[in-house]
Amino acid sequence: MAQESKAARKAHPKHFVKGLPFKAHKITGFSPEMLEHHYEEVYGGAVRRLNEIEAGLACDGASTELRNEFVSVSNAIVLHEVYFASLGEDGGEALTDDGLQRAIEESFGTVDQWQAEFRALANSVPDGWVVLVWSSRFRRLMNVVFENDAQAVLDAEPLLAIDLAEHAYAADFGNDRAAYIEAFTQSLHWSWIAAQFHGAADTSPKAQDDDATQMSVADLTEWLDRGEDILVLDVRHDDDRERYTSRIMKTEWRDSFDVVGWAAEMPKDRPVVVYCMYGFWVSQKAAAELREHGVDARSLAGGITSWRAMGLPCTRIESQA
Repeated sequence: MAQESKAARKAHPKHFVKGLPFKAHKITGFSPEMLEHHYEEVYGGAVRRLNEIEAGLACDGASTELRNEFVSVSNAIVLHEVYFASLGEDGGEALTDDGLQRAIEESFGTVDQWQAEFRALANSVPDGWVVLVWSSRFRRLMNVVFENDAQAVLDAEPLLAIDLAEHAYAADFGNDRAAYIEAFTQSLHWSWIAAQFHGAADTSPKAQDDDATQMSVADLTEWLDRGEDILVLDVRHDDDRERYTSRIMKTEWRDSFDVVGWAAEMPKDRPVVVYCMYGFWVSQKAAAELREHGVDARSLAGGITSWRAMGLPCTRIESQA
């Protein structure tokens, strides 16, 4: 048992995915299936590969092949995280941040001129990325083209990024890349982009407090590897369980609409972690209600999508409970 625990800790991944920053069904013009596949298989695959590369470098630190792949995969992870964070729910939001708007006007003339250049570049690049970056060296915003993940602007902070590989749009838009670019630029999460800009340009502090009411996928896997006494429950809505008939390991399901009906069954002497599809209000609300009943309850940040993106074990449920 001790040897198994030691081996499990040794194999514990160093890098984990960040949770999707939106509900996939609320991104206008995009299907949740395409976004989830992009997140789990492409972005999640890059994170999983980075763990493999670092394990390989631990054995052969002189491997130039692994060193080169490390750069490419690391950049792919960052660019994908910026890409997903760039998208806003329900058609995005208007640009209302005066500081960012002023910086765009100083760098491009007008917001419309920036957007026209960004779209033109996205339409002209056969594959890769177009990224809006803040250059600390030149103190300005720039649209930058990355034709592969190994490219980088060393002094630049990415603020928004569009993925131009077919996996990002073909399932929904076919060969109509212009329609994809239009849908993307019309759904921008400007408040997040503005926060990135102010942090990069040192116009405001960029801080994020840990949320003690949530548990990350990394922490949950570590707790499970250590054999901690913890209860994990599925509280997804029926439509999400019907789309993905699998659960984290062999977890049981509970109705998030009736927490009061089953809260008394929950243990008071060990943590309870509840998860939904993406880790937003469904699991967060269920955990909050459980805490009102004296349960040490937390929601799983990123939900089951983050768990699947890490390639962690799931159990297929043939008949829903």
